[in-house]
Amino acid sequence: MTAKIQILSNTNYALAEVIKSELLESAKVNIAVAFLKKTGIDHISKALDYALTKNNATVEIIAGLDFKTTDYKALLTLEEIKSKNNRFAYYCFGDKRDNFNDLVFHPKIYLFNNDAPSHKKYTSIVGSSNLTGGGLSSNFEVNAVFREEKPVYYSQLEAIYNEIKFTDSVFIPTKDYLEKYAIVKEQIDRFGEKAESSLKGAINELKKEEENLPSPFPTMKKIIIEIIKTKQNEGLKVVPLKMIYEESEKIVTEKQIAFKMDTFRNSIRGELNKHEQGSKHPDNKSLFVRSSVGYYSLTDKGAVYNGR
Repeated sequence: MTAKIQILSNTNYALAEVIKSELLESAKVNIAVAFLKKTGIDHISKALDYALTKNNATVEIIAGLDFKTTDYKALLTLEEIKSKNNRFAYYCFGDKRDNFNDLVFHPKIYLFNNDAPSHKKYTSIVGSSNLTGGGLSSNFEVNAVFREEKPVYYSQLEAIYNEIKFTDSVFIPTKDYLEKYAIVKEQIDRFGEKAESSLKGAINELKKEEENLPSPFPTMKKIIIEIIKTKQNEGLKVVPLKMIYEESEKIVTEKQIAFKMDTFRNSIRGELNKHEQGSKHPDNKSLFVRSSVGYYSLTDKGAVYNGR
């Protein structure tokens, strides 16, 4: 069966209706949006509750925090849903000014998988709609909806979703973090850019807390740190790069972490170089020491590093 493709603008048919319909049938849902508002969650809340409680679906939402646009009330609502459903998770993608890769986070991806043996259906939506009231119903948006029995477009978009999920900039927020975010967000909403100079201290405190919040899965540098620690505890003073490669590959395979394996070893070298003591990289955290060509140990900072 070829994919059935539908183009929506909200003027011909509201995206909210498509999402609600898919939630009622899905066993797995992944959503990544640049920002969200409680108005968007309110549009789909009943269908979302049905998916979680009746379908026993697993649901993940990744929300961007760029320019402090995402609504605090929306995040609080997600936190409440999470507290009641262990099959629901949500993560945040840090603000461009705070995160690790200097990217503005701007996707709008909605993935639904019913995974029924008798009739598999994969639905993916990509376009311009954020998870907001306007984005799902009243704004003039353009979105493509793909419905497939064999996941071709779905698989491509799922790969992009996983690429998002496993970046250093994705973290699991805490209630304490959300409260601090709310204070900053409220002031920026009220006073705009003028508020940012007076909020420097609060923004820096938010950034520091964010850096130490956990990610959904171990990041590359955390994997490398744990490997070096383990090998040093076993008696090695310095760990050869080849061993770091091999042990890292075992970990990501066992944990099913979605790294690009064709460039995986290049990524390891990149992390080691970026965070090597003395590196001039702007994001260097001085975690690693290269004692000789191809041999590494941890700095004092690396040995106690608790961030992502």
